[in-house]
Amino acid sequence: MILTKSISRFARNTVTLLETVRELKGIGIDVYFEEQRIHTMSADGELMLTILASYAQEESRSSSDNQKWRIRKGYERGELMCWRILFGYRISKETGVEIDPVEGPIAQEVFRRVAEGQSLNSVARWLNRSGCHGVLGGKWQTARLRDMLSNEKYLGNALLQKTFINNHLEKKKVPNRGELPQYYVTESHPALIDPETFARVQERLEAIAEINASRPKGQTSEFTGMIRCPNCGRNYRRTLKKGQRGWICPTYCSEGKAFCQSKKIPEEAMKAAIMASLGIDTWLPDVFRNRVDYMVAAGPNTIEMHMLDGSIRAIEWQDHSRRDSWTPEMRAKAAENARKRHGSLAR
Repeated sequence: MILTKSISRFARNTVTLLETVRELKGIGIDVYFEEQRIHTMSADGELMLTILASYAQEESRSSSDNQKWRIRKGYERGELMCWRILFGYRISKETGVEIDPVEGPIAQEVFRRVAEGQSLNSVARWLNRSGCHGVLGGKWQTARLRDMLSNEKYLGNALLQKTFINNHLEKKKVPNRGELPQYYVTESHPALIDPETFARVQERLEAIAEINASRPKGQTSEFTGMIRCPNCGRNYRRTLKKGQRGWICPTYCSEGKAFCQSKKIPEEAMKAAIMASLGIDTWLPDVFRNRVDYMVAAGPNTIEMHMLDGSIRAIEWQDHSRRDSWTPEMRAKAAENARKRHGSLAR
C-alpha cells in the first residue's frame, strides 16, 4: 500500500493520476489518500478519484493563474520580479540588487576583454584557469558567456517578461516571442557596464554570430557520440585540419592541456585499427555500429572498444611521420624554398 496525503499531492493532472493508479492497481498495489479517505482498490475508488481529481486540477490551474497575474502586474509597475541570480550582482534583503564586490570587477574585466577583441573561448579559459566559477559553481562555456554579455541588466536596465510558463501542468519555461507584453525598465538597479563598452560588445557578438552562420554545418558520422574522453568524460568531436579528419576532446580544444591531457585521434588510422580488430577488409559503418557500444580513448594511440556483447577490445596504431603525408607538390615547393634560402645566403 502507498499512503499519500491528498490527491493534489499525488498528481495534479487527472489523466496522469488515473493512469498511475490503474498501473499500480494492476500489480496489486493499493493507494490510500488520507485527506479524501479513498482506497483505489475499493469498488467506487476510481469513480471518486475522477471526480475529486478534476477539482484538484482546477484548483492547481486557478492557483497558477493567480501567481501569473501577480507577477505580470508587478512587471507593469516596473518591479524586478523572479530575479534570482546574475554574475556580478547579489540580492540583499535590505538594499535590494547591488553590485557584488568580488564578482563585479570580474564581470567588468570580461566585458573589457571581449570589447577589445578577445574571443569567447579565450575569455572562458581565463576565467576557468583563474578559478572563477559561474553563479552555480560550474565552468564557463562560450554559450554561458554569450548570454551574460548580451544581458541588458549590466547597463542597470531590465527587460521584463523575457520568458513565461506555458501552462500549469507541464510548467515549462519558454521564451516570450510576443505572446505576452514586455516592459523595459531603465535605471532599475546599479549599472555595472557603461553604454559604450556594452555597445562594442554587442557589435562583437553580432560579428561572431555572422561568422558562425557562414560556417558549414557539422555532419554526423558513425563515430559521433561514440568516443569518450577518459579525463573529463565528454564525447570527442570531429575536426578537419589541412584535409585530415580527426577526433579530439572538446575540453582540450576550449580549455587546453591544463584541464584535459587527451590527444587527437586520426580518423583513418583509427578506422584501419578497428577494421583489423573486427576482421573486415573494407570500412562498413553498419557493422561497426552493430558490434560496438562505445569507445574510450584509453591512452596515446590506444582506444578501448566496449562491444555490445560485453567484451572489451583494445586497439592501437602508430603515428605517421610528417614525411609520409607530403605530396609530390609539397616536396617540390619545399625544395624550391630551400634553393631560394641558400641563394640569398650566398649573396
